[in-house]
Amino acid sequence: MDPELQALREARLSELKGSSGSAPANGGKPSAPSPGADSRPAVGTAIAPFLQPQALERLTRVDMVRPDRAQAVEAYLTKLISSGHVTRKISEEEIVQILHGVARQENKNKDTTIIFNRRDDDWENDLSTEKQNGNESDEDDFFE
Repeated sequence: MDPELQALREARLSELKGSSGSAPANGGKPSAPSPGADSRPAVGTAIAPFLQPQALERLTRVDMVRPDRAQAVEAYLTKLISSGHVTRKISEEEIVQILHGVARQENKNKDTTIIFNRRDDDWENDLSTEKQNGNESDEDDFFE
């Protein structure tokens, strides 16, 4: 067999395996979306032209694990793009920095403070009963 033909076949086979449904196997009819499929568009469709390929890949991987953070990054980038602050393609390192900033902001918002009120109300009652009974003395009875 011709080596070029074999290479083309292998490339097409890997493309079909990797695309997960771009070429349907049920006679050319598109399959219905699965019940658990996300109705949200793919990550970065609006911002993809402003991202380097590695940055888009990183954002896609983050979306699989933490969709809330990926949405926050997308919203931030959309805001930057619409205001005209983006003059070049955004790199993967910049996406990582934005992700760290989003994580810090989420942690800051979720910061919980627990305050323990360790007052013992019984000692106030003991002092007031001693005063009422006249048992209060000016002398220190520690050494007795």
